[in-house]
Amino acid sequence: MIPKDKIEKVKEIWDEYIKSDQIVLDTKGNELPNIDELRLEAIESLSDIILQFKKKELSVGEFKTSIDSFNKRNNLWGFTAIKGQFFFNQLTKNLDDSGIKKLQDLLIQTISEPKNISEALAKIELLEKYCQNLYDKAKDKRLVPNPKSVCYFLSYFWQVADNEKWAIYYTASIQALDDIGLWKEKPLQRENYEQYYLLNEEIKNILKEYSKKAVSNWDVEHAFWHFRGNPNKKTEKKTKTIIIEKPEEKEEKTNLIVNASFDLTDYIIPRVSKLVELGSSTEKSATKKGYEFEKIVAEVFEQLDFEVETLGQGTGRNPDAILRFREENTAFIVDAKAYNSGYSLGTDDRAIREYINYYCPKLIKSGYKKIGFIIVSNEFKSNFDNFINEITWDTDIKRFILLTSEALLYLLAFKTKNKLSLANIIESIIGFGNPVTAKNIIDEFDDV
Repeated sequence: MIPKDKIEKVKEIWDEYIKSDQIVLDTKGNELPNIDELRLEAIESLSDIILQFKKKELSVGEFKTSIDSFNKRNNLWGFTAIKGQFFFNQLTKNLDDSGIKKLQDLLIQTISEPKNISEALAKIELLEKYCQNLYDKAKDKRLVPNPKSVCYFLSYFWQVADNEKWAIYYTASIQALDDIGLWKEKPLQRENYEQYYLLNEEIKNILKEYSKKAVSNWDVEHAFWHFRGNPNKKTEKKTKTIIIEKPEEKEEKTNLIVNASFDLTDYIIPRVSKLVELGSSTEKSATKKGYEFEKIVAEVFEQLDFEVETLGQGTGRNPDAILRFREENTAFIVDAKAYNSGYSLGTDDRAIREYINYYCPKLIKSGYKKIGFIIVSNEFKSNFDNFINEITWDTDIKRFILLTSEALLYLLAFKTKNKLSLANIIESIIGFGNPVTAKNIIDEFDDV
């Protein structure tokens, strides 16, 4: 039973949502117009993919890829984030044929819609025990599926089957319940989902009686996400803000705001947190600014667990760093660009080709089979597509990545916050289109 004072708070959250003309916000505070209609359309296609898997017309790998591809085009449930696709990727890693068969049977059993809440809890327990066994045995917990992602993962598939019956176990929804004093974390995931399911059902009934109309799972979800995304509500949560000084007016400042569920500076050290500000600074000479920018970029990559060979200024015509990850025979050539108004290719294409022609043979000789090139800058002005296509066609570079400074900092923050392995990080950044922005990183790794 929800206490009377909390019932009033639930009504207040609902009223604020209605007053907003029922504007739906995602977990980052971005508006999502027509989301319910889009979800209903998407469910038809998703249901076909899921049915093919259940009929064993798709392998586990094909199913995972199909779900990933669909959600990247239609990110309406936040499945592209850490507890969805990332969890799915971890589930399928390092399995032999018998392991794949076991996982396939387990997934077919657990993602199928439960008949009732008791059966739902039993399915959660099955997948949780499977993940917990892997988690307990793993030396590096970052390389195996996290049992705490099970509730979100399964409830996503159940809602596709029946959106009126099953509420998705969103981190943002749990945080909203916690904000108003209605949540108490329990040790087992099945216990948490039972608590969530019952609270959600009670809230729907309260709002149905209060509003005198039917209230759906999506209505409750939208209202509570609106509450979480409301910048005027009282909360301990912070919005990450980077202060950048305008070149022409030092006393005035511009706020570059990127929404995440945490404060960036809680997870990175002060020295590297100034990277974006340094890249936009006009107070230092270009040489001094470039040197400091290159050093911090190299430090961030080192904190991401790369083996870093620093080159850059003072070492002749060289890139700024070579990154190595011996475990997967992967390396990257890095060039850091501290440009005030954004980096454009200009005449640097010749230098980039020289770096590639000199270092790729050396890296290949040392056993590195996958080599990439990364340019780090605050922003990118010109279109690099033709140049990148030429490089990846004519040279040994497998991936050419334009990475914003802010995206690099968020990679480090999520590495610390979510205990990501370097393999996870590399897998993600090589999959993005260019340029890779902070939004890409937040969408990939932030909780939903």
